[in-house]
Amino acid sequence: MKRLASILTIVVLYVLALEVAIFSRSVKAQTDTHTHEVGTAPDRSAGEVLKDIWTRDKFTGDWRGLRTDLADHGIDIGLRLSNYWQWVADGGSNRTGRYGGTMDYRLNVDGKKLFGLWEGLSLNMHARSRFGYDVNKYAGDFSLQNAGLLMPSPGGYHGGDITGLTVTQFLPFFRGRLANITLGKLDVIDTVTMFFPWIGYGQEGFSNVNGMVSALPWFGAVAGLSLYGGYAVTVNQKYMQAESGILATGTKNVSTSWGSLSDSFKDGVWLAAFHRFFWELGDKMGYFMVFAGGSTRDQASNEPRDFIEIPGQGIKDTSTKQPWDIAAYLYQVFWQAEGNPNRKANFVIGGTGGPDNPQFAEWHLFAAVEAYGLMASRPDDRMGVSGFYNGLSSNFKDLVSPAIDLRDMWGVELYYNFAINKWLHLSPDLQLIRNERKDDDFVVIPGIRLVMDF
Repeated sequence: MKRLASILTIVVLYVLALEVAIFSRSVKAQTDTHTHEVGTAPDRSAGEVLKDIWTRDKFTGDWRGLRTDLADHGIDIGLRLSNYWQWVADGGSNRTGRYGGTMDYRLNVDGKKLFGLWEGLSLNMHARSRFGYDVNKYAGDFSLQNAGLLMPSPGGYHGGDITGLTVTQFLPFFRGRLANITLGKLDVIDTVTMFFPWIGYGQEGFSNVNGMVSALPWFGAVAGLSLYGGYAVTVNQKYMQAESGILATGTKNVSTSWGSLSDSFKDGVWLAAFHRFFWELGDKMGYFMVFAGGSTRDQASNEPRDFIEIPGQGIKDTSTKQPWDIAAYLYQVFWQAEGNPNRKANFVIGGTGGPDNPQFAEWHLFAAVEAYGLMASRPDDRMGVSGFYNGLSSNFKDLVSPAIDLRDMWGVELYYNFAINKWLHLSPDLQLIRNERKDDDFVVIPGIRLVMDF
């Protein structure tokens, strides 16, 4: 499976080489125009080639018609390179900067178009290659300041993985709704994005997980972010958002092979259910959402995770219980431009509560305001500010106190996403965090994110 990411990388590099060759040929044609005979049309100028590349939807364009032809036959390919520069400018355990990035490969196959199968059947794959480093261990283990670098593995990592490989079936339902049934290996962040479309894998809006969704308590219930499982949800067609549903996954991240399916569930099952109550306030959409879930697996609060460092993992915890959480979200659009519903501003308030044991976090609150196309002259820009507070479990803090003194944590994030063109986005970001370590000073994390769609 991991070879597929490498193959797709080679394809991308080949397309880029082809673009360079075309560009070089055009430059040569421009300098040699005087050698053309009368009546012979010269190749496009270098300026025309650059303008064409700059105005494309994707950097590599239509691949000489191949991309459109594939889409017509039910094969859509998405390629995205995300680059992150972040610095611990003050506070934390060390003042330092790091660079890291990911290449995301997405393949969506329409079963009806490609194979002539029944309507609404699709195969979806998400593979990631990750390189470089993040600053999480310097900013705080629970700071989660970069959602884009959580997978496949935090810290310093070079490699790839299939994070999501699912089969989805959409079915007609009732009263303006669709039923969506998905089975396979779930990329957890992709799945959460189904509930909260503004997340965008930390590549478009907020970077800090704590400031975009109420996540930290839930992270204590599973050991990985790529899990076998499935969900069945209804989709409100008026708002094109999931309305209600149930989810079930394993509790342990395993390698991407069907032979490992049973390993994901051998220690228990994580179950959840939700419902979203929609309304309109002055023709602007809003909703209230209730989400509840829990695990059938008995666990300790300080057991290892593959996507986050948990303080006190060397300390033996003899108390194990089954984790559960209840969350609530309030969302409302409060401004929308006339004639362009994509230009809008909204706020979201969310929170989660759970038991003091066995999870390392007991509760979480956050609030965020985001604006899309606030200025008419820049309709594709995006900006936001969020704040969060995490209440750590008292039992967990007492357990690890011989090794490290912990405290509740809070933070603020501000970002602005400049849409340079359709395929290139630059986002400066600033995070101010009081992390979980009592001995650490207040953390200041400036950063820059550059995202390219190929």
